[in-house]
Parts: sequence; C-alpha cells; structure tokens
Amino acid sequence: MDSSVSPLCQKRAMVEDCEEEERHEKIFVSSIMLLTTMAAWYHRKSIVKEMPADKAEKNVERQSVFETLFSETYCMEQLHISKQSFLKLCTILCEKGGLVETKNVPVKEAVAMFLHILAQNLKYRLIKVTYCRSVETISRQFNRVLRAVMKLSKDFLRSYEPKLQGQEAEKWKWFEGCLGALGRTFIPLNVPLEDRSRYRNKKGEISTNVLVVCSPEMKIMYVLPGWEGSASDSQVLQDALTRRDHLHVPSDKYFLADVIYANGPGFLAPYQGTRYDLKEWAGNVPTNYKELFNLRHSTAMNVIERTFKLLKRRWGILQTTSFFDLKTQIRIISACCILHNFILDEQPDDLLLQDIDHELEAELVPKNADEPGDEIACVQATSQWAEFRDKLAMEMFETFQGQQGYENEF
Repeated sequence: MDSSVSPLCQKRAMVEDCEEEERHEKIFVSSIMLLTTMAAWYHRKSIVKEMPADKAEKNVERQSVFETLFSETYCMEQLHISKQSFLKLCTILCEKGGLVETKNVPVKEAVAMFLHILAQNLKYRLIKVTYCRSVETISRQFNRVLRAVMKLSKDFLRSYEPKLQGQEAEKWKWFEGCLGALGRTFIPLNVPLEDRSRYRNKKGEISTNVLVVCSPEMKIMYVLPGWEGSASDSQVLQDALTRRDHLHVPSDKYFLADVIYANGPGFLAPYQGTRYDLKEWAGNVPTNYKELFNLRHSTAMNVIERTFKLLKRRWGILQTTSFFDLKTQIRIISACCILHNFILDEQPDDLLLQDIDHELEAELVPKNADEPGDEIACVQATSQWAEFRDKLAMEMFETFQGQQGYENEF
C-alpha cells in the first residue's frame, strides 16, 4: 500500500512546486512591469517635461526678463513703481499678506506680473509673451497676489494724522478739525449684458460709482467701490456710513464734501449758486464771504482731483473696462487704492504726481461735479451746520478784507 501511495504523493508535490514557481515568476514579471512603468512616468514627468529644448529656451528668456525687470527704468515705465519700492512691496506681501514663493514662480516675478497687468491693463496672453508663462500660471499668480494685497487694507486704508507743510498747510489752515476730503469717481466695468442698465451712469458709460475719502496728503482713508453707475451719490454715502466696514466720522471732526453732497454734520459742502471751480477764479477776486469760502473750499478740495488723476494715471486698468469678472474688478479697485498709499509713503517725490500737478496748473481743469440742480441728499442738511459754514466763511472774509489784497495771500 505504501509503495503505491508514495509515487502519487511525489507527483502531487512536484505539481505544487511547479505552480509555486510559476506564481513567483508571475509576481516577478509583474514587479518588473510596474517598475518599468514607474520609471517611464518619472522620466516623462521629471526629466523629459522639464528639460526639452523649448523649455530651456524659455528659461533663458525668463532669465533675460528678470535681468531687465530689476532695472529702475523698467520698474518705472512698465510697473509704475520704483525698484526700491517694488522690492519692499514684495517683502511686505510676504510678511503681512501671506504671499509665499511657489516651486516654479518666485515672489518677485508673481508681483511683477500683477503690477504689470494693473499698470498697463494688459491681458494674460500679452503677459504670457513677456514672462514666458502659461495663461493658467499667470491667472493663478495674479489672484494669489491680489489676495495678499487685500490683506493689507487695514494697514493702508485708515485714518492719517495730517502733517502738512508749506503751501499745502496754507490751503487747509482755515478748516480746523477737518480730516480730509470726500468725493466720487466713475470707473469703467465689464458687466453681464442683463446688468448693464443698472451700471450705466448719466453719461451713458457702464461703470461703478466709487466713493473715496482722502487725507490732505492724498492718502486714501476709505474707498467704497461696487455700486452701480446709476446709483445716486446720496445712496452710496448712506451705505458707506451704515455698512459693517463703515466710514468713521468723529462727532467733532468733518470732511470737505463736493457740491453734489448736502451740507450737514460731518460734511462741509460749498455754497450752491456761487462761483466755485478753480477755473472760474482765474483773474477774479472774491467779492463776498460766500465767494471767498468757495474759493478756499475748492482750493483744498483739489486734493480729490489730484488723487483721482494720480490713481488712474498709475493704474491703467482703472481707465477702461477689463476682462476680469465683476467681483475681481471690484477687488482690483480696492487693491489699486492700497498700492496708491504704499507708493505715496515710499516715493514722496513721485514723477507721475509732478506731471499731474503741472497739468492742473497749466489747464486749471474744473472738478467733475454735477450741476447744482442734481439730487443732493446724502446727509440731512441742518440749520446748525449752515450756521457753522456761514460763521467760518465770514471769519475768512473779515481776515481777507484786513489784508492788503488778494495777491498778497494767494
């Protein structure tokens, strides 16, 4: 019996050994195939993709762009910011804005692309040629920098203690307790077709009604973009005073306001129906207290005109419609205001501002105000505030009459 069973067991053992060996062979072959596949994937992703001739050429081009970028001329002409200010901005965006350097795009390059788009109002496809980056990369980096800039709003969009000297101090000395000036401007927007009627202003332009408050030194203290171009100025101001991040007006302080606003607590407006624009005063002398008050009010309020012109001159994206979605366009307006304040701090002798001042002096461009008959109801006018304006205006005129003449003061 044993002799008949033993060969059978041996045969079964041999079969099992063959199956085991075949199983090991299959595992070995599968492992080899897996390793081969992984090696091919790594080669394609890590070597072939990064080192082709066209990418090597792009790296050379990109390096050339960097060398050009870090020149004072390029920064001023293309980015509208000095080289020193640009480098400091990169540092602040990293430290306070949370901007971090990615594997393939340095912080300086990301910030440069962002500023280039704002300053020149360029589309991604044009930036793609200059910086040798894909449209996807440019879009991603633009939004990263935009978020970082918006995080700086509390540091730069705030109240500023006036530190006036010379001619500027002379303009504001009559307005004790005044924090600055308030005005509005229209900035073109790209909106969906169904919303265009709401964003069409009185001139027929598709825009947003932007309320801006600035200090005597042209620092923007508060900005409220986003309201439709058809919205009344009173509606926009009311929103600014009641929203969560509202405009703060201390009870013992006030702002100079344009003629489109009412003369009420916190907002000192000029007399209506009386000569006001600086252009109208060329060669003329005030003949009563209302005219003198309006002249001095207009001279100080000129800070709003200068601020708007500088803001739009530096950031070309604010001059015409852009391709961004509506929400991004609104955030860009706020970002431009933040950058405006930063540059004023870093570049006190700004060439752009000097050009604008020369233009205003030569042309005496009047302020962009609506006719006196337009709706004025942003704050409720009060008799107390009218008396305050009359008293201030009469004090000005008494002092003026006691002097030798208009030319001696102005």
